Amino acid sequence: MISIMNLQKIILISLSLLFFAIGVIMSFIPADQFVEIGSIIAVIMISFPAFYGMWKLFGKRGIMAVIALGLFALIIETIGIHTGFPYSSFEYMMPFGYRLFGTTPWTVFIAWSPLVIGAFLMARLWFKQSRSRFLIYIGILIAADSVLDPGAVARGLWEYTNGGLWFDVPLQNFVGWIISGTIAYIILKLILKNREIKNTQYNWIGSLSLLLSIFLWTGVNIGYQLWLPAVIGITLGIIIVIGLFNSKKPSY
Repeated sequence: MISIMNLQKIILISLSLLFFAIGVIMSFIPADQFVEIGSIIAVIMISFPAFYGMWKLFGKRGIMAVIALGLFALIIETIGIHTGFPYSSFEYMMPFGYRLFGTTPWTVFIAWSPLVIGAFLMARLWFKQSRSRFLIYIGILIAADSVLDPGAVARGLWEYTNGGLWFDVPLQNFVGWIISGTIAYIILKLILKNREIKNTQYNWIGSLSLLLSIFLWTGVNIGYQLWLPAVIGITLGIIIVIGLFNSKKPSY
């Protein structure tokens, strides 16, 4: 009989390999065959574990945190598109649902925060000291974006106006992630402060969206032969998987 722990390991490995394969396939789909509804469904599927995990871990405050992060993502993304701050000037090249303010796809509300949630939960799982947690959280976000952004640009999902040194991604973009990630961290700390966790075993589910995103875009990078982002993605993904395998109940 398969234990719960072994079942979790099977699910983590199976889904990671599945989304890696989906990412490779994505890189070969012609732009004119890109289906908007398909992208929306994919975003919802990837985001769901993070939101479900936050609900099971923190209850109503977890839902409040998800909503707050979603609204913040829409605001800062809209500012970024109109002003170039903090990510550098860019625009979406493919449809991702109705565009709020004529610029920002509504799916940003659910697409960005799962990365933040995953990094937040993993940092809290691995470290007790607040400073260490924050630094690891930011490190995970930057590493994840160094995988995601090159793949998304190569796929033609969005484009930076002046290109950039990191596979057509400007270095300012990573500074922007530090800024937005720090604000998101403060939002999570304020909403979840001293909140007792209901079910610590849901930590791995809350981190699953981050893991799936990493393997998906790693697959895309391999399809476009972007080897350095792919190596970072594989390394980061394996670290997170091993961390979740060996995780114990965190100290909050």
